[in-house]
Amino acid sequence: FKAPPRRIPIDIRRARKTPFSPRDGVCEDMQFESAFVAACPSVREPYHSNKRNRIAHARIWRHDGPARPTVIAIHGFGAEQTWLNEFMLSLPQLYRLGVDVMLVTLPFHGPRQSRLSPFSGHGFFAGGLSVVNEAFAQGVQDTRVFIDHLLLDRGAPAVGVTGISLGGLTTSLLASVEDRLSFAIPNVPVVSLADLLLEWRPLGEVVRVMMRATGMTIHDIRHALAASSPLTYPPRIDKERLMIVAGVGDRIASPKHSRLLWEHWQRCRLHWFPGGHLVHLDRGEYLQEMARFMRDVGFLST
Repeated sequence: FKAPPRRIPIDIRRARKTPFSPRDGVCEDMQFESAFVAACPSVREPYHSNKRNRIAHARIWRHDGPARPTVIAIHGFGAEQTWLNEFMLSLPQLYRLGVDVMLVTLPFHGPRQSRLSPFSGHGFFAGGLSVVNEAFAQGVQDTRVFIDHLLLDRGAPAVGVTGISLGGLTTSLLASVEDRLSFAIPNVPVVSLADLLLEWRPLGEVVRVMMRATGMTIHDIRHALAASSPLTYPPRIDKERLMIVAGVGDRIASPKHSRLLWEHWQRCRLHWFPGGHLVHLDRGEYLQEMARFMRDVGFLST
């Protein structure tokens, strides 16, 4: 997780189509050429062959006037659509708390997927375990470029990050490398991709057959993906600035993922909601809890 070069030029344009259009602000699309270089020599050339993935994208909703504290939101797997994240990540509600909101697009998603990709996010996992590690590293580095822009160029007084599912894992990794964050709130996060694959049916049975054929064990896969697990690294911010939102009935990223991260983060703030990975019941309650948390860390005023 190398720090990105500073002051990377970012192209900023007013967004043409956006479901949520604030009356007291503007919505802008941002993009830049990613400076990320894959660390693994054997996958470097194929990884960078997707030219569309070299362009990082984000959309920001900002209030009129001076820059405000900004929440960076990170979407889940195959779910980069703005309209979907306005609902899943409650972007309009966050904006109405008086902060600016940015939605970052992960590698190989949306406009970053290749033209031959069968679905959004396909390239994230299609190239094998080494490519998975590289994709997370790029997602973290590209997001740090946006953090630089918000803090250094726009003059935002503070930046926090939240993300759902795959975005929750990326959020957790950012908390492991970026000490400038005011907070990190992973929502229904994944912390071990190896365990996640075995828990899914029928995919888990296919993975077990492949493991028997190759002689690999679950320990081998965990080791290969350890670079992309937040359990590998201590957080760079205090546990008082860490919060986990988890679903008690999650059948995709089972509750054990959130509990493992909670233990690793020294039993930080944790909110359970009645629901699963996609159906978040009592969403209003955990949004209120998130707002209280942001006030407690000084990100929001009273």
